[in-house]
Amino acid sequence: MIMENKFILFFKGMLMGICDLIPGISGGTIAFITGIYERLINAVKGFSPELLSSLVSLDKKRINNNIKKLDLGFLFVLFSGIIFSILLGSRIIERLLENHYAKTISFFVGLILASSFIIYENISQHNFKNYVYCFIGFIIGIGLMFLRPAEVSISNSYLFFGGFFAISAMFLPGISGSFILLIMGLYEPIIYMLHDIIINIRYLVIFILGMVFGAFFISRLISYLFKKDRCKTLYFLLGLVLGTLGIPVVKIYEVASFSGNNIFMLPLLFFIGALLVLLVGRYVKN
Repeated sequence: MIMENKFILFFKGMLMGICDLIPGISGGTIAFITGIYERLINAVKGFSPELLSSLVSLDKKRINNNIKKLDLGFLFVLFSGIIFSILLGSRIIERLLENHYAKTISFFVGLILASSFIIYENISQHNFKNYVYCFIGFIIGIGLMFLRPAEVSISNSYLFFGGFFAISAMFLPGISGSFILLIMGLYEPIIYMLHDIIINIRYLVIFILGMVFGAFFISRLISYLFKKDRCKTLYFLLGLVLGTLGIPVVKIYEVASFSGNNIFMLPLLFFIGALLVLLVGRYVKN
């Protein structure tokens, strides 16, 4: 991989990290539209019991074979971009959402809607059975709109499962890991912990362990579904993207004042987001 490609991959990771900070926006969608989704799934799937077994046995041949499956260079650069955005962008995103919520989300709504077109272009078979899977995904996405944030006491086990479900959602285009945390009542606590990592290191480690187990599980599930029927899986994911689009749209309607410069700015930012996705999609395709 040449230096330019590493920079582009790092930038894709940054975009994923930024999106994963925003409830209702999926980093998995960014991975999909930038052409790295299946490579990411396969790379994460390389962390397997077979790898652990080979490390314990100290069998060099088995260890080398399993390490090759990890695609470590790819994962290192991508996750460096994700972590960079999360650590440095948490305060920026927090302020943007506090002061310019409707404008920020309008941009990402355009991004999400255009990304559905990218997903559709990657489907080779269009028939009634596949449409049914799209409809199922759409209904599930719509159903997420009716979930409300929980009020819970945060325990170690709850943090672990929060990490598990959040990372699982991150790997699914259309479902936001941040939204799952919001529903579980963990979004604000995790953002707060990221502001002072040293003090909260124990809680963050537990949360990250949940993410590791979640990534182990969801990568295998998605890989299996892609192998079993790629078109139906993509149609289901497309339905999720379209269904969950209602979450940020409703929030814009609730908080935005449709007067003054918002009349022009909200549609403009929407179209900029959509155009950006289409340009990135064309670049990846070429």
